[in-house]
Amino acid sequence: MPFAGRMVECDAIRAALREGAGVLVVGEAGSGRSRLLAEAVTAFDRCAAVVRRVAGAGHDVPFGALAHLLPASSGPVNPIRWAAEAVRAPLREGSVLVLAVDDAHLLDARSAATLGYLVVHHGARVALTALSGAALPPAVLSLWKDGWLSRLDLPPLSVRDTARLLAAALDGEVEAAAVQALRHATGGNVRLLIELARAQSFTRADGRWRWRGDLVVTARLRQMVETGIGELDDTEREALELVAVGEPLALDALTRLTSAAAVERLERRALLTVEVRGPGVGVRLAHPLHGQVIRSWSAPLATRNRLRRVTELRRPEETGGTVLSAREFEVARLASWNLTNREIADWLVLSHRTVGNHLYNVYTKLGVNHRLDLAPLLT
Repeated sequence: MPFAGRMVECDAIRAALREGAGVLVVGEAGSGRSRLLAEAVTAFDRCAAVVRRVAGAGHDVPFGALAHLLPASSGPVNPIRWAAEAVRAPLREGSVLVLAVDDAHLLDARSAATLGYLVVHHGARVALTALSGAALPPAVLSLWKDGWLSRLDLPPLSVRDTARLLAAALDGEVEAAAVQALRHATGGNVRLLIELARAQSFTRADGRWRWRGDLVVTARLRQMVETGIGELDDTEREALELVAVGEPLALDALTRLTSAAAVERLERRALLTVEVRGPGVGVRLAHPLHGQVIRSWSAPLATRNRLRRVTELRRPEETGGTVLSAREFEVARLASWNLTNREIADWLVLSHRTVGNHLYNVYTKLGVNHRLDLAPLLT
């Protein structure tokens, strides 16, 4: 698929390398770090530069990241200098060495030290990627602290870049409402956005792709999300499930229902986001798409009980001066999960007509007219 989105970041990496400096690109899993790095250094393949592509191979393998660039055997007295000279050996006269290092947090100590040696003593230019929150090798940290590297943190994809990426993936422009909804569902995560877009049902009208709004989560996408969530203990799992049905939750309420330590661990792992909301502190899922997967872990009865527990704890929801009743909030929450009126009626033991009346009141108070518009307002 053609590279799309993140052009600002791509230009920033190229500018840093042209200026003779280096750059450390940091982003979460699925943020597109690897593709961005590959695209950024491609321009240097066509000029007076020699590009060496390197990827972290794990901390326990000496020179593991550089193995494909080193001779089979040497018996060096100074292994770092030997490795550096071997990497530089094919350089043409007057050319510049550009090192593109993916997953720098997985570099072994000797590979990291060699990269540092090449930058400091031989003027190599280096662009590295690393996972947000991961510990970096001391040699890489030294390059950053000593001013050899600038740092570029990848934010979630903007709406504009999301539209560009979807247009490239689907070979055509996508209507604005679908762009907004899919970006919200994935939190601007590149990997999840591409996978989610491929699973949806689009129709083409007036030269644009339209999406009917029925969010399809494939088994592959579910597995990707669950892999990203990782292992959880019982308290962490309960905290995620409570937030998934009632976000945003007041921090003090969530810690009373679970534990402060569990919430702190989930925040450190970037699974929960804690933010100031008016007079209090609220907690929500870091990725909206996680909600649909997390809610699928429980049977409907357990999810309904959690929904009622968190609804009883919440203060009246205020949006634009309007107030939703507790029942309206429950109906709105279930509708934002893309449940039909009939399904909501079954969940809450109400009549289909009563659900319709509540949903009409919700739409009127919040000034919207579609289920897809509810999730951003409620979270």
